[in-house]
Amino acid sequence: MTELAKSTSTPNSKQSAADTKVSGKKSAVKNAPTKKPKSSFGFLKAFAQMLVIVFIVLATSAGWFFWKDWQAQAQAVNSNSSILASLTSSINSTQDQSQAVIKQQRQQQQTAVRLESQLQNIELRVNAQGKRLVELGSTTRSDWLLAEAEYLARLARQRLQTERSVKSPLALLESVDVILTQIDDPNLLAARSAVADDITSLRLASDVDREGIYLELQALASSVEELSLVELAEPEVLSEKPVERVNKTKQTVLDEFLTDLSGLIRVRQRQNPIEPMLRPEEERIVRRNMQMIFEQAQVALLREEQRIYQAALEKAQNYLQRFFQSNPSSEAVSQRLAVLLETSIIQQLPDIYRSLDGIQSLLIMREQRLLETETTDQLEVNQ
Repeated sequence: MTELAKSTSTPNSKQSAADTKVSGKKSAVKNAPTKKPKSSFGFLKAFAQMLVIVFIVLATSAGWFFWKDWQAQAQAVNSNSSILASLTSSINSTQDQSQAVIKQQRQQQQTAVRLESQLQNIELRVNAQGKRLVELGSTTRSDWLLAEAEYLARLARQRLQTERSVKSPLALLESVDVILTQIDDPNLLAARSAVADDITSLRLASDVDREGIYLELQALASSVEELSLVELAEPEVLSEKPVERVNKTKQTVLDEFLTDLSGLIRVRQRQNPIEPMLRPEEERIVRRNMQMIFEQAQVALLREEQRIYQAALEKAQNYLQRFFQSNPSSEAVSQRLAVLLETSIIQQLPDIYRSLDGIQSLLIMREQRLLETETTDQLEVNQ
């Protein structure tokens, strides 16, 4: 603006100076004597030239002024554009930052919600575990007793199947019943009833004394070495005695008949020592076969094969009658064989699944009650 004032002031000063000169000239002309018309024409020409010069100067000054103004405006526009661009970029960056901040806030909110849910779950677990610990602290002995009772019931069932005897399972179930009496729980009535049913079934089942029969068969097999084999007596050599001639007149027909009859009848005593029927090696074979028959009966006893067991004992009786003498020892063996033949070796086993099922059902009920308590606590926390 200062330059513009200077530029505007400069033409005005020039114009005032020119006006001063013109007025001086005019006054000089007025004061000068009147000349010829030629001189006035030249003056006008000069004056016109001066006006043209002044006009050119003014036009140049105005153009220069407008050019400077346009340049200033262009600079201002450029500066405004740069400022606008910087403002636009700053606004865009601010918007980006605000969007990033909004996104971060949303993520933080989601994280906060997730952490809050996790915290609630942890609180629920802590509460449930606390109650569980309290319950365990108050019922630890009951839980251990129930676990022991379940183990003994399962062991009794396994022993019944493997040992094929009612003695060990009966003792185990009686121990289970004693354990259940130590637990103060009204829900134990069904389990105790099942255990009582199984105990009654075991007591009513007839127990086969398998061990006793096995040992008796072993003793009989050992006694074979002491039995005497059958011995065959050779025909007695009758010494020929000279027949005394008796006067037939002194013998009757009846005496002759009795004499002939007594010669036909012969009585043998088997207890008397005579030559054996078998050779020594054959005797060992017979005794060994007899012992193998008893061993076969023992195997059939362990397998509960009644037919094979009876067949083996019948075979032993047959051997005893064929190859051994009839004496008190063999008679005692024969009597024991007859008793063993009438003995049943098949063990009738009852099914004792009720006691184990009853205890397992009781454990399931206790777990369900605990789960229902935890679910109720969780619903209360959520509400």
